[in-house]
Amino acid sequence: MVELLSPSGDFESFLQAIYNGADAIYLAGERFGARAYAKNFTLDELKLALSYAHSLNKKIFVTVNTIVKENEYEDAINYLNELYIAGVDGVILQDFSLITYTIDNLSPMECHISTQAGVKDLYDVKFFESIKAKRCVLAREVSIDEIKKIKASCKMDLEVFVYGALCVSYSGGCLMSSLLSLRSGNRGRCSQNCRRPYTLYKNGEYLGKGFMLSMKDLNIYDNLDKLIPYVDSLKIEGRMKEPSYVKVVTNEFRKKLDDLNYKSKKLDTVFHREYTKGFLFNEDNGKIVDINKKSNQGAYLGKIQKIDNKFTQINITRELSIGDRIRISGNTDYYFTIDKLYDSNKKEIKSGKGFLYINVYDKREIGDSIFKMNDSNIDLSIDETKKYPLDIDIYGDIDSELSISTTINDEYFSSTSKELLTIAKTQAINYNTLYKQLSKLNDTPFYLRNINMMIPDNAFITVSSLNELRRNLVNQLIEYFKFKREPKSPKEYTLNKKEFNNPNLIVVCQTKEQYDTLKELGINDIYYENKSLYVNSSYPDYDNVLVSSYGGLEYYKNKNIVTDYSFNVLNSEAIASLINNGANLVTLSLESSLTNTKNIYSSFVNKYNTIPPLCHVIYGRMNLMTTKYCPLKRYGECGKCKNNYYSLKDEFGEFIIYHTNCITHIINQKPLNLIDEIDEIKKYANTLRVDFTIETKDEVKNIIEIYNKKISGDSTKRFNNSTDTRGLFKREIL
Repeated sequence: MVELLSPSGDFESFLQAIYNGADAIYLAGERFGARAYAKNFTLDELKLALSYAHSLNKKIFVTVNTIVKENEYEDAINYLNELYIAGVDGVILQDFSLITYTIDNLSPMECHISTQAGVKDLYDVKFFESIKAKRCVLAREVSIDEIKKIKASCKMDLEVFVYGALCVSYSGGCLMSSLLSLRSGNRGRCSQNCRRPYTLYKNGEYLGKGFMLSMKDLNIYDNLDKLIPYVDSLKIEGRMKEPSYVKVVTNEFRKKLDDLNYKSKKLDTVFHREYTKGFLFNEDNGKIVDINKKSNQGAYLGKIQKIDNKFTQINITRELSIGDRIRISGNTDYYFTIDKLYDSNKKEIKSGKGFLYINVYDKREIGDSIFKMNDSNIDLSIDETKKYPLDIDIYGDIDSELSISTTINDEYFSSTSKELLTIAKTQAINYNTLYKQLSKLNDTPFYLRNINMMIPDNAFITVSSLNELRRNLVNQLIEYFKFKREPKSPKEYTLNKKEFNNPNLIVVCQTKEQYDTLKELGINDIYYENKSLYVNSSYPDYDNVLVSSYGGLEYYKNKNIVTDYSFNVLNSEAIASLINNGANLVTLSLESSLTNTKNIYSSFVNKYNTIPPLCHVIYGRMNLMTTKYCPLKRYGECGKCKNNYYSLKDEFGEFIIYHTNCITHIINQKPLNLIDEIDEIKKYANTLRVDFTIETKDEVKNIIEIYNKKISGDSTKRFNNSTDTRGLFKREIL
């Protein structure tokens, strides 16, 4: 049976998920989760949530899917250990150091590979299967055909997103937020630059303006039957969403899974942008963005029919109620909350559909469309009978303690009063009183189904004693369902370093002209053609290869491997783990500051008694986003990208668009330039790296000439603040 996995950003959302059909819930604690601005769960709340989930044989997966800096690593490990001891079923991880630690030390807590790790093809999955991860959360760009291929060749559990917001960039591969605002998307603090308006230019000429990078929302509800045979978990996006969203979406997907013929009646009544089937079902990559709107689309109700001085007549096909918020769409959008509603005879009503009248405090036109943006009638109350049922025995004699007990999974639990039963002076404890006091279980995972009373008819005990008995028993049951584990001693790591003569300089280029120029200049270590950021459409045969994905580690495990900055390495243990899994040389994340790099170097040397094989980028236009979506296609520019210059602009600057194999790269117009910092960088990284993307032959020659002069002792400062950037070299990301 395929799993339905629902999001929870707080405890109320969690309750809506678990009692509306989710088989498992993913959530975050207060640290290291990729939705830092959600409310998230304290450790005590998480422990209580575990009892709720486990009492119904459901699971909780905790997102610890940020990358961690060197000075955060020990704290992250301690946090993982806390989750293990608490009884968490699985953790969702991006940072490779945390992935390997969890797999090696914290079984049976499952290791799930986050979509932030960029799992997008068969070899990515094979790699994580080889190191004994439990599940891969596939990139949203993976198609149904690729999923079928993966499932036919691997035993790994596969999880896919089926509903909710989409990132325009390959997850884990977006640096726009951190470079523009220091808020790293890889650390849960994305500033959502993709939801901003941009103007698109071709060779400096205007092409269009709008929300060029704002993806539509994924919805494959009507295609679930095609996906179910090939995946193990269906994931709903939404840890930042309201409890009403979690309830409705979870419940509608539950009904669909239980009856594939069911047609949703409520799915579009909660927050959603315009829908798309996504790359999962091969949506046209020029139409997957809604350039006209970035926010809630709403559920379509109907149109304006007639307007007079006081009333606006509407004709709607769905229920509208007082308190609902609507949007009237015409030349402009107008939003308001329904305060009064009238039937076709202009009599006040609380709700209705068909021909109705409303008061609109704005000039609108006949034919304007009406959308419900917020439904005031979504019931968030919990059906107590969906909780775990308790059958409680009550027994005792006069002048002895009163006891209550229950049995769960052949485990016996009991609670005994401190107060003795006495003969009632006025009214004895009866069935109704006992049931009333013992059924006060609203804030627990349980409800009282039956009581079996075995006490004398004339017995009496105080209500406070009954309440204490109930609390003591319930606390035992809550602890039982947490699946608390004993702490483990961590595995001692050794370093299996491969022999490789790390070069002083490597150069990455994208064009044949750049490659030929570099060869003319005597550069030996050039990575060209085998370089495709985040996307391996093929794996050509090379002895020395720059890999951008974990699949490259699997495919090229017998070759000399340089890992790209797409591995998002920010700590020394991630370096050690990559080396132990086949890497010869590790490129640091572009989000690593000089201070963090120093800390990495020091920690690595202290632990492994050798210098880390580090590569540091010193020049290049930084890849802000890599996306399967093409902003040029809707303007009829498909196939013209190689012969023209395209860019996006906003008030912050210009962002250049270029393509490799129909994959779109959005790069910074200002190149990263750390050539003046070479002497400092070389103290911590034994290999330097230069990246060329759109540079001309003369620009390539100029950069290599400056580099050669600098390593020969030239002290001339080359950095130009108006044309260059130091990126995050001297700034700390959040």
